[in-house]
Amino acid sequence: MTHRDFIVIGTSSGGVDALRALASQLPVDMPASIAVVLHIGAHGSMLPTLLNQAGPLPAKHAQDGEHYAPGRIYVAPPDRHLVVDDGQLRLLHGAKENFARPAIDPLFRSAAAQMGPRAIGVILTGLLDDGAAGLEAIQACGGTTVVQDPDDAFASEMPRHATPFADHVLPLQQLGPCLVKLTGGIVNPPVNLGPAQREASDRVALEQRAWLSGTAPFEAIEGLATPSTFTCPECNGTLWRITGSRVLRYRCHTGHAYSAASLDDGRMIDAEMSLRNALRALREREMFSRELGEHFAAIGDTAAQRREEDNARRAGHAAELLQSTLLEK
Repeated sequence: MTHRDFIVIGTSSGGVDALRALASQLPVDMPASIAVVLHIGAHGSMLPTLLNQAGPLPAKHAQDGEHYAPGRIYVAPPDRHLVVDDGQLRLLHGAKENFARPAIDPLFRSAAAQMGPRAIGVILTGLLDDGAAGLEAIQACGGTTVVQDPDDAFASEMPRHATPFADHVLPLQQLGPCLVKLTGGIVNPPVNLGPAQREASDRVALEQRAWLSGTAPFEAIEGLATPSTFTCPECNGTLWRITGSRVLRYRCHTGHAYSAASLDDGRMIDAEMSLRNALRALREREMFSRELGEHFAAIGDTAAQRREEDNARRAGHAAELLQSTLLEK
């Protein structure tokens, strides 16, 4: 018999208010440890203080190597991934996942691999799709998954992408009672996992071990990923597509990882940056050609003057077309 005694929560845009609301619903005798990732990047965080003010459970920034305890909230500190490993909380300055550090998927993946049916994964409000793959991992390893109703969320994208892997989809005000009920019950995991669930659990554990070791995916998880034709938006390395997952996602050789919506957003940003660099180059070409034309006019070289004026016109026309494309975005 197994108690669900480890809750992992992931959130992004609108997450501070959602976490405060959820903390206010939890009892002081909550029989589970709670680990939280909010997308804060390297910025300072007062989230533990805000959670302490919102509800009865003590909250703090997690410390590397500390043992977790029930009835406590552990928050990922700025610029560090939070994972659970062998009964301890670990803080890692590893590669970003879905452009985030701390990221949700590493924590969820670790809970899935370490806790199995003891884990409860919760996705709250947020943009893009960090957490969907992690929630799939928890479900695949026998854990329980809970998602805030997208229609109830400040930002619906993260809950919407996570919903296909949710056992429970609820508005925020019902999440606390649901977690209390889940942690108060007992789950009897199957004695013998079916082949599909065993394979899924093995995949999650293997990917997490590879991530923790920092080993390149194509060396550590050969057979779980195949090379794609895409490159990493952050380091330009080849992206490997993870196979055997319902979430379309990729990893590069330095450890960056992306789900589809996050990668698409990164590609759009990369494309816009490239377009703006091209626009700058065309405007500079136009101005320099005009200056050259004036120079050749001053020295009486009419042919060179006409050539540079024509270059300026063509560069200006191309720049206008590019400018109109950017304005339409």
